[in-house]
This record gives sequence, structure tokens and C-alpha cells, in this order.
Amino acid sequence: MTDGEKIKLEPMDAYDKPNHKASIKKIVDILGDTNSEKVWSNLHPFLTGIVLSKINLPAFFYEKIARKAAEQGKDRIIMNCAERSKETGFTLRKRGVAKELMLACHHRAALADFKGTELETAARRAEQVSRILENELHGGEKLKEIEVDARTDPLVASVLTELAAARAVHALNGEDEDGKVANCATKMLHLEAENQGKSESDRVDAAPKEIDTEAKKIGQKSLVVNSELVSLLPMQNAMRLALQIGSIQKSPLGEDLRNRLKEVNGMVESRVKVLRELANGKPRRGLLMYDQIHKTKLNPVTEVPAHRDEAEEEVNRLEGVQEKA
Repeated sequence: MTDGEKIKLEPMDAYDKPNHKASIKKIVDILGDTNSEKVWSNLHPFLTGIVLSKINLPAFFYEKIARKAAEQGKDRIIMNCAERSKETGFTLRKRGVAKELMLACHHRAALADFKGTELETAARRAEQVSRILENELHGGEKLKEIEVDARTDPLVASVLTELAAARAVHALNGEDEDGKVANCATKMLHLEAENQGKSESDRVDAAPKEIDTEAKKIGQKSLVVNSELVSLLPMQNAMRLALQIGSIQKSPLGEDLRNRLKEVNGMVESRVKVLRELANGKPRRGLLMYDQIHKTKLNPVTEVPAHRDEAEEEVNRLEGVQEKA
């Protein structure tokens, strides 16, 4: 371009703007395909910009980005964003976020057979999630439509119990020195019993209504069974580990755990059987977790990344349905 060259400017169409949902999905895909610290470090400024721009992110974003972060070992970045929620707008009240972070802690510990430094790291992060939740929710503010009180989610209590019990068994010579395991296990049993009495739509771990309704409509039984199995496995393992602690074995709590464990064992095995048949050799998160905990090799695709399982495929499909509606 020369100094004397004339440039003709065309008026821009005020409605010619990028599609927000498409852009958000692209960002999630980019982050989900890498474990680069440099790439993931962009999440905080991106969220800050979203808040300043007063753009509402789609409901699917929060749970999905939390899961992607967990898969890439970047759950710490999600927690950092949650701790600075006034800047980022990212809170653990968003449906599914706390669950995904707790499952990341479970997975980290499971990879190390619930021993050693990885167990210690997982336990610290689970405690951090619990503290952030308490800080966010202790005021009793009314929850928005896409928010939940994850403190009442049995899965959150199950992972806390599981990791505390594993530390007691493997690092503290089987002693529940501060009564932490007993306290966590008691809360886990209480929340699990309380959640059992709720309808599916009222459960804290229920899928968003539009997804749940559509899933039922198309008969996605495996989606429901997989979700149930994912929630049951940390609880089952927590009970098994807690019952290895002498003080708990001999207590009324131990009797309650033994009785409930018998029921949970049956529930787990029945869902594993159904899910293996429905999966037809494809990866399912619940089966991957089961094989990891029980050290089985019945699922022929246990090495396939969990993020390619049916649950996410179904959510992606339903998001497309909602966009067209």
C-alpha cells in the first residue's frame, strides 16, 4: 500500500459477529487437546474477558472445561480460577464442576494404587475443593438454575472418605488418628441415604433437564448406567478402605459400612454387566474406573482416553440439537 493509494471502506453489518457457542466449543476443543501449561494459562484471562464483556457462557462450558482440565492434569488451573471467581466468574457451584474435580483426585490416586506422593497430592486437592465449596456456599445464597450445592453430592463425600481412608491405611499404619475417616464416612452414608430418597430431577448429580429429558426420549440407557457406575465406584472403594481401619471395623459405623457395602457391591456388579453389554467394546468411563480399581482387564479398550466415552458424545450431540431448536 502506497501513501497515495485510496482505500474504500465498506460498512460492517452490525449483526456480522462470531457465533459465541461455536467459538466457545472451539476453545474447549483446543484446550482439551493439549496439556501445555502455556496454552492452559490462557484460560484465566479468557474468563476475565468474558466477565468484563458481560457475555453469558453456555451451561455446558463449565463441566466440560473442568473435565478436559482433569484429563490433561490441569485441574489446578480450574481451582485457581474458582478461587478468583470475582474476576473469572468460574465457581464450583456450576453444575458438574466439583464432581469433575473430585473425580480427577480419585483418578490421580487410583493411578498410584492409592499410595505415596500422588495420594498425598490428590488428598490435598480434594480438601482444597471442599474448602472452596464451603467458602462459596456458606452464606446460603440462592442458587441459580445451572448451580448446585455440591456439598450434598455423595460423590464429593465419597472421594474425601476414600482418600482419607487410603492415607490412614497406607501412611498412618491403619490408624484414624484424628477421626477424620470416621467423620467423612458418616457424612458419606448420610448424604447417600438422603440422595436416594430424591427424585432424579432433584438429585444434585442429575443431568440438566433438557439433556436428561432428551436422553430418556432416545433411550440412552447406557448413559444413565455409566453415570451411576461412576458415582458408585468411589463410594465402594471408600467403604472397602475404611473397613481396613481397626477403630472403624469394631464400631457401629463399621457395621453400617459393611451392610451398605454388600448392597453397593451388588449395584456395581449389575451395572458393570449391563454396561459391558451396551458398550460393545467401546470405552466407557465407568468401565475404565472399574478396571482401574479392581485391576481387571475385561474391558478391551482400557487404554483409550476416558474423554472419548459415550457420555460426552451424547452431551455433544444434544448441544447440537439445542442449537438447532
